[in-house]
Amino acid sequence: MKEKNIHYYPGHMKRAENEIAKYVSLIDLVVEVVDSRAPFSCRNPRLKSMINGKKHMILLTKSDYSDPEVTKRWISYFTKEGIACLSGNLKKDKIVSSLIKTAEPLFAQKREKEKRLGMKKQPLRLMVIGVPNVGKSTFINSLKGNGRAKVANKAGVTRCEQWIKVSEDFLLLDTPGVLPMNYVEGDQAIKLALLGTMKEEVLPQEELAEHLYSLLSASYPDCLKARFEIPDITNISFHEAMEAISSRRGLLLNGAPSVAKGAYVFLKEFQNGILGPYSLENIDA
Repeated sequence: MKEKNIHYYPGHMKRAENEIAKYVSLIDLVVEVVDSRAPFSCRNPRLKSMINGKKHMILLTKSDYSDPEVTKRWISYFTKEGIACLSGNLKKDKIVSSLIKTAEPLFAQKREKEKRLGMKKQPLRLMVIGVPNVGKSTFINSLKGNGRAKVANKAGVTRCEQWIKVSEDFLLLDTPGVLPMNYVEGDQAIKLALLGTMKEEVLPQEELAEHLYSLLSASYPDCLKARFEIPDITNISFHEAMEAISSRRGLLLNGAPSVAKGAYVFLKEFQNGILGPYSLENIDA
């Protein structure tokens, strides 16, 4: 499939960047939420300049959807780069306690100073950032929890912003997800489309599925074995595989297995983590 730069930058995402720039001075910690299947492609290259030196950590979400060994390597890589990193299944794991544990070393000096001055420990002000559909809303909802109190009229905080008391350790400021305006490499944009972070009409669905097939065949040749009884996808073409999927699911068009319908099932089952725990990007760590 021919790769090309893809411009996809709805106006509300530009407004989101402006909001981040406006309120970042109030923040102690920025949590960048990315899909663990493609951590590089999910990151906003403009983030570093936007957060202007604030403490920063990465949360790799949907860990049950990605290859666990690859996710471990990504955590090691980001840690070596000096960025605190954790991963999790937001629907099952105890993310708040993991967040507190990971963030503590970042603010050791601040806590020591508070203790030395006899001050009560102050909650850290937290901003969550992420491109669409990486689990940002699920993460924010897990932080909010049931019955968590909204905090209003704090000194130095404009009234239009909503602060949520996550725990004695954190206050949460919600912000919209941010997607970069242009990707230098078309492969990066295509991976985001494969994860469902862009509207499907941005790229043809069958073309996306074919690209996914190429990526998975290189690292996971048996990825269709459990779901569709296709033992090794390196031995058959994309069209043959999609027809086999349609045949097994009874998805016919004019009495014959449909490549388009098979591609749809293949793509959706990957996006929803049903196909198996497969990563689109690897890293040496």
